[in-house]
Amino acid sequence: MGAVLLPVYILIFVGLIYFIGVRPQQRRRKEQEALTSRLKAGDEVVTIGGIYGTVTEIEEGGTVLLEVSEDVDMRVATSAIVRFAKDESAVAPTSGEPAGT
Repeated sequence: MGAVLLPVYILIFVGLIYFIGVRPQQRRRKEQEALTSRLKAGDEVVTIGGIYGTVTEIEEGGTVLLEVSEDVDMRVATSAIVRFAKDESAVAPTSGEPAGT
């Protein structure tokens, strides 16, 4: 009886690894590709290091120029851009006010 259940246990284990490890990673990769494809000059973005800036130029080779302050540009990889700065409406408010007021 145990020899019959062993392949079933292996299939269940492989399925769990796929749904816990592989599938979420594929989803994050697709989201990152969608974000970089929508990127254009003038967008306010946040990098993986928490730096806020405005895209001034999209360069060849996967880099972007970000203006982080007046007349201060940084060159960062497009993969380092995590989200648009205006997407913060999804974040809960930090003050004592309830959300939606």
